[in-house]
This record gives sequence, structure tokens and C-alpha cells, in this order.
Amino acid sequence: MNRTMHLKETLQRNIQDNAGYSPLEFVLLNYGSADDLHEWVQNTLGSYIASGRLVYFYNPEPTYFHMSHAKNMAFRLASGDILCSVDADNYTGAGFTAYVNRTFNEEPAGFLSPAGIGPGKKWWDVQGRICVWNEDFHTLRGYDERVMDYGYEDQDFKGRLIALGRKKIIIRDPVYLQAIHHDDALRIASGFSTSKIKDLLVGHYYEQTSEVICLRHDFTFERFFVDRDLLHYESTQADLHPKRRYAGTYQLSDNNIRLYRENGAAYLQLTPQGKDILLTKDNRLFHRVTSPALLNNFLLQRAIYLGRQVFFRNRKQHAGVNPEGYGRGKVYRNFSGEALLLP
Repeated sequence: MNRTMHLKETLQRNIQDNAGYSPLEFVLLNYGSADDLHEWVQNTLGSYIASGRLVYFYNPEPTYFHMSHAKNMAFRLASGDILCSVDADNYTGAGFTAYVNRTFNEEPAGFLSPAGIGPGKKWWDVQGRICVWNEDFHTLRGYDERVMDYGYEDQDFKGRLIALGRKKIIIRDPVYLQAIHHDDALRIASGFSTSKIKDLLVGHYYEQTSEVICLRHDFTFERFFVDRDLLHYESTQADLHPKRRYAGTYQLSDNNIRLYRENGAAYLQLTPQGKDILLTKDNRLFHRVTSPALLNNFLLQRAIYLGRQVFFRNRKQHAGVNPEGYGRGKVYRNFSGEALLLP
């Protein structure tokens, strides 16, 4: 979704870098992209579609990018025995598919993945690269769709593969692990949280701890704590590590914001005190976050925190995921007007 500027640099090169391997298909899923992806594919990639090397699917329905659902849908649409997730900003490297095939022949009980994120965020941009047997993907019922935003959907999936008895084989050759570097804001730009948030409010809680309240357009809120003084925190690059999530609803009444816990009990009232400042009844000040950098950094760290919670729950419970289905929806194949339904 909305990453055509990266696909224009990576996709054709990836196809050409693996031209000598067959059978191979590239599955490209347009997940409600609002940029020029549809037109670019139609005008530029027709020869690859005609040859069968590229299969293009269009899902016009999503209004935000649901990471796990999009990956599940793309994997379900693939026909190969071995599936490999390649993010839009990733380069496969020349001969990657031959390397994948050779590895699975040598280690049929394995799956392929990069090493973990190293110092200086090394390998950060290629963590989505996972190669797995099609059968194993369906046995695990795909990526856990409770992970709505960026972060930990891959770690959780890999953890469940290991619990299934599969061996993690690390992709070590840096030729296969190249990507377009970009700022972190792009990772959540079209995501659930970014599309739903109305306001982010920050108040001092105690010592260096801040209280953060996320107000959504649907009149729900989330409350987190961050062990940093965000009111006087200039660096927006460091990890903020939100913790202890609480949730509820809020109402706007007489220019006040009234927050209620999930059980309906009143929690907090915020009264405006001028531009971007609000006061509670116990005389604590909250400030509306107006810095896009701080907002984006917090939303990214929030997404990672919530994804990590799903990861830990699955690791502890070993229960099945996506009981109501995975990768479900309606798509159109290669510009066909006839919808294909994934039940």
C-alpha cells in the first residue's frame, strides 16, 4: 500500500535478477494502494504478466494497511511449493531463488530468514524476508492478524515455525539482504494507528515518566506510560518503549474531554487551557503533540509494543491463531473484472 516509489526501483530488477530460474512467479498484491501502482503495473509490466512470471492482484477494499492480513492474502494467492515474502523496498539479489531452492533441498525441515537486527539497526529493513513451505504456512494459519500494524508479525510467525519443529536457517550472504533505506515514518504511514488517531496528548506522571493518551476518531482512547520526560525530550530517534496499556472511551462535552474506563467508570476529564494545553481536575497539564517526528516515533513504538504482546502470548499459550480465517477478502487477478473470493 502506497509504496510504488520503492517497487519502481526493486520489482523489475528482482525479476531480472532471477530470470534464469524456473518455475517461479512473483505475486504482487495491490492492497488498496492510493498512489499510481495500478496504472504503473498496467503500463509497464504487461510483458511479465503475459509470460506468467508476474501475477498481479488488486484488492480495492482496504482503507488502511493491515500488515498481517496483507501478507496472508499474498501468500494465499501464491501457487508455489515454497513461499517467500519480499517487502516492496527489498532487493532479492541475483540468483536468490536458486539459493532458496537449493537450501530447501538440503534442509527440507527448515525455513529461511535473516539474522536478527544488529547494532546500528543492521538488517532492520529485511526482517520481513521469510521463506517457508506453503504447507507450513497453512498449517500455522499464517501471520497472526491480531498484529494490526508494523512490528513483530514476522517474529511471531518464525516463533511458531520453530515450535512446529522447523529449523531456522539464516540468510547470511549480504547480496541477498539489500534494501532501500528510508525513515521510520514510512513504516506506519498507511497503518491502522496512523489512520485512526485524532490526537496524542502527553503529561508528566512522576520523575522522568510520562503519561501518553491516544485519542482516536472513533471515540476510543489508549493510555500508555513512557519512561522519558517527553515534554522536554528533543530526540525523536530513540526508542520510547511504551508500556502498561489501558483503554476506554471518551466523550466531548462542554468543550471538555471526558475519558471513561472499559467498565464505564469515569477516569479523567481534560479541559482546554489555550492552544494545545489541557488541564485535569487534579491540576496536571497535558500537551497536545504537534511534532510529526515525535508522533510518528511514538506510533511506531506503540505498534512494536502491541505486536510484542501478541508474540509473547502465542509463545506462552501455543494456541491456534486466526480461528475465523486468514487472508480473507476479494481480489481481482491481472486486471480481470471478475472478483476472486478468498473465503
